[in-house]
This record gives sequence, structure tokens and C-alpha cells, in this order.
Amino acid sequence: MSVLEQKAFIGAIAPFDKLRPTELEAVAEAMDIGYFKQGDVLVKRFSSPEYLYIIIKGVVQEIDNDGVASVHVSQDMIDAMALIDGESKKEFVVEEELICYLLPKELFTTLLDNNKEFQKFYYQNISERLDSLIEQRYSKELSSFMVAKIKEAYVRPPIAVNADDSIYDAVAQMKQHKITSILIKRGDEIGIVSDTDIREQVVLQRKSIDSPVGDIATYNLIGMTTEDFLFNALLTMTRHRIKRLVIYENNEVMGVLDQMELLSFFSNHSHLISVQIERANTTEQLQKACESLVHMVQSLQAKGVKVRYIAQLINELNTNVFEKLYQLIAPPELIENSCLMVMGSEGRAEQVLKTDQDNAIILRDGFQFDGLEAITQQFTETLISFGYPSCPGDIMVNNSYWCKPLSEFKEEIHQWISEPAENSMMNLAIFYDACAVAGDEDLLREAKGYLFEKLQDNKAFFTHFAKPTLSFETPLGFFANFIVEKSHHKNQLDLKKGGIFPIVQGVRSLALEHRLTMTNTIERIKTLQQLDVFEKKVSVELIEALAFLSTLRLQTGLSKLEHNEELDNYIAPNQLNKLERDLLKDSFKIVNEFKKFITYHFKLNMV
Repeated sequence: MSVLEQKAFIGAIAPFDKLRPTELEAVAEAMDIGYFKQGDVLVKRFSSPEYLYIIIKGVVQEIDNDGVASVHVSQDMIDAMALIDGESKKEFVVEEELICYLLPKELFTTLLDNNKEFQKFYYQNISERLDSLIEQRYSKELSSFMVAKIKEAYVRPPIAVNADDSIYDAVAQMKQHKITSILIKRGDEIGIVSDTDIREQVVLQRKSIDSPVGDIATYNLIGMTTEDFLFNALLTMTRHRIKRLVIYENNEVMGVLDQMELLSFFSNHSHLISVQIERANTTEQLQKACESLVHMVQSLQAKGVKVRYIAQLINELNTNVFEKLYQLIAPPELIENSCLMVMGSEGRAEQVLKTDQDNAIILRDGFQFDGLEAITQQFTETLISFGYPSCPGDIMVNNSYWCKPLSEFKEEIHQWISEPAENSMMNLAIFYDACAVAGDEDLLREAKGYLFEKLQDNKAFFTHFAKPTLSFETPLGFFANFIVEKSHHKNQLDLKKGGIFPIVQGVRSLALEHRLTMTNTIERIKTLQQLDVFEKKVSVELIEALAFLSTLRLQTGLSKLEHNEELDNYIAPNQLNKLERDLLKDSFKIVNEFKKFITYHFKLNMV
């Protein structure tokens, strides 16, 4: 290979991608190429190797006291830790004819001493390495708006009038300062009046322009500080369907952040989608708003926005869609006496792409409504036309099992707990993740309260509930190689079954045991760690593993949509780059350790 080819090969491997150009040049010039036959011992146990071996082609076995611990292939390095510690803890034997680069120990240690980023790579634990590699994955594309704070955006200075000033005076101030809203001072309270309020109250309601402007102001404003992130400001505006936020600095009002100012930092136009949803008066208009969601996900993912934040934003917009659709289809009487809820991944705010529906309706006891079946059927079919596929398990509002009075839901909950069959446990898991999106939230709150009341300290129940955590094998072999399908999904593995589901179900089991009310998996993990259910190290590892697995799943899903392929959870490991394969192996190792924890905690080996 030429020096240029050597630099290209080495420069693509972490942590050599952290080297300065002069350092990479020195590495390329210092390296030799080594050839080894099958059976050759590359590094003896307890020896002090003179080189870092970087595999170009071939296979090397890593052997410890229990036998073969791992297998190393192209782009893998052997044995960096031995060069750092001065002694190899394992033996490395050539399994298939080996061609590799030999980097002298002296140069390797020089790089460690002179390059902090290079050194940092070798002193991280598995979760820190996973986190840093994920950040590295996005570093080239990460848009500034994800790390930008409100203080970096234009925040309009606080122009204000007193509540007893006239509407005319307030409008005159708005015109003078060329603003579309103005703050209102009423004692210690701060309110706001916008041009929309002026139009509604003065033009349409014919309120006198001499009336006190405080009479048409909105109070109890939602605010944030200058140190908050702009992305959180967008989430807040989307969640509360507002166009302005009052911004504070050192507990003092320092201005107003307008939705239009936020526009310069966000290119995905999520606020426009939110406005489209809010203004939709027909299902056709609502469908048009939904058509932009996938494009927005693609835009955010391309900019390196983490899946968790994309999921939060999509969840807010989906909630708006479901609520609006229910309002368009159901009469006010039904809405007031029911609670529409989403469950499963939608309820956990973890569904990014439209996979399947999981929804239900709780009706107020004693409430009767003729035509309910037609409305629920229309709701389900309309969502399908919007691109939300039907649920294979029929967990949708058009199924009477998932659309009934509160008392009947309580009866089901009692049966799920008292007769913990597989189907009961699945239904309970789905329901536990439920989140209200429209109607009377107290109905769902009462149902979940009943659930927690009936649970008591039934250890046998929790063992049955946690058992599905072990339903699927982790697709990582004894030698740290991927286990892939041999037939239908040849050379692929299922990310959901192999990694995502065990984390979600294991965490859900612990959360239910401790009667946690939040539904999001990451929030549950953080709360469980605060309750000392497991150590912070476990919490960090689970969050990072789940984040990477979800990222791979989204990346593959977008690719399949682009090629008009059916969405599923399969990926082909051999199509991943070296960095992604390493991350995937690390994530699966974390999943395996978590399965051991769940097995011990719930005594699953006794079932």
C-alpha cells in the first residue's frame, strides 16, 4: 500500500481519526506490514508486545482462561491495552492467515502522551466509549441549533404597558416598536396581548379601544431562561400550542422569544406542521399536515439530532394529530365523557416512524352514546389513511375490548393481575405505557391508580411480568460475533427483539414494581437509578445502548422508506462500518448484562 492508502485506512479507525495531520503522517511512515500463518501466536499471555497490530485481512482469536473470548477481524487492533499496561492479559492466536500493520510501541505511547483525545479513547469504560462514539458519529453533521441556547437567538426586548392603559395606547406602542405582541404589567403579574387578541376583541367583539388593555391580556405565561436550549423552547411551544415565550434572566423578564425568531435556528418547519394541525377543519387538511412528518424526521436525523429528541418532538405532533382527529370525528359530548389514549411505544414517546397503532378509549361509567362503533371505526380507518398502519394485534379503538367504560377496564386490570397468563401480561404492559391525548385525563389516571392499588407486593406476579425480558436471544455469539438469520431475513438480525425490547421490558418491569407513573423508558431508568434500584453506571449504559439501538433502527427505517421497502426491525451487520459494528457489539453486551440483572432481581431462573 502507498502512504496515502495507509493514511486513508488508519485514519478511518477510532481513535486514529483523532490524530492531527502530522501525527497521522508519522504513523503511516512508521508502520510495517506483517504476515502471519494460521496458528501463529501473535501475542503471548503475560508478554510485553513491541507493536500494536492493526488487522488488514484475516482473523485473530483472543484467548483467556475460559477459552476463546473474542474474534478480531479487519480494522481491529491488538493489543493496545498491553502496550499501555506493559503486559498482555490474554493470548492472541491467528485463526486465518493474517496481514496487518505493525505500529511500533514507542510511537503509540508518544501519541498517548501528546494527544488527549487519542488517550481518552483507551481510558473510557464501555458506556463512556459508547457515548463518545455516538457523538463522533454525528460530529460532522450536528447542527448548531441542537446545542444553541436561547441567549444565542434574538430575544425581543421587553416592551410593556400597564394593565390599566387603554387598548389604543398599547396598539400605538406596538406600532412604534414594530412588534406583534406587547407585555402587560398588572401588579406583580406579567401578561401578554398579541395582534390576534386585538383582532378578536376589538374588531370582531367590538370592544372599545379605550378599554383597559389588561382586560384582554393572557396571564400565567409560560417562560424559560436564557440558559435553556432552543430545542426545548420549540418543544414547549409545540406542546402548549403557543407562539411566544417570556424569557427570564436572573429572575427578571429580559424579553420575548417569538416563534419566527426561532425559525432561523430550525430548518425542519415543525412549527408550521403544528399550525397546520391546529388550523385543520377537515380530515383532508389534517392528513396534509401529517404528510410532512417523515420529511421532518429525515431532516432532523440528517442534522445529527439524537433519536430521543426527535421522538419527543414527533410525540408532541402525533398527540396534536390524534387529539385534532378525535375533535373532528367525535361530538363534544363524547369527548367530555371519554379519554382517548395511546399506548405502547406511542405512549412511551419512543415511536419515531409510523409503525402501528396502539390506542384505546376509556368511557365514563354510565355514559351511553349511540353510534360509538361507527366513530371508532372512522377514527381507526382515518389514521390508516394518514399512514399509521393498523395494529397486528388489533389493539385499537375500533376493537370493543379497547373501547369500554372505566369499570370494565378495572375488571380487565384485576384479571390481568390475578391470572398472569402471557396475553394478560402483554395487555398490562401495553396499558401501563398508556398516555392520554384527548378527553378527560382523570379517567386514565383513575384506571392506573386502580392498577397500582391492586398490585400490592405480589412477587410472583412481578416475576411473570418480567419474564418476557428473556423471550429473545441477544444476537451476539460466544466469540462476540453477530448471530444472523439464515433464511427469510438472511444475514440480518432483529434490533427490536435482540436489544430494544429487553431494555424496554426489563425497565418497565422495575418501573411497575416501584409504581412509577412516567411512561418514557429513559425517564424510568433515571428515576430507578435515583431510587437506588441500580447504580448510575448501569443507568448510563442502558440509556446509551438504547439510544444507539434506536438510532440504528431509525437510520435503517428511513433507508427502507426511501427504497419503498416494508418497515421492519432488521438490519444487516455486514453493511455497517467498523464504528457501527463496535457500537452494536457494545450495546448487545450491555443488554446481556441487564438481562442477568433482571434474572437475579426477579428470580427468573426459578420460573
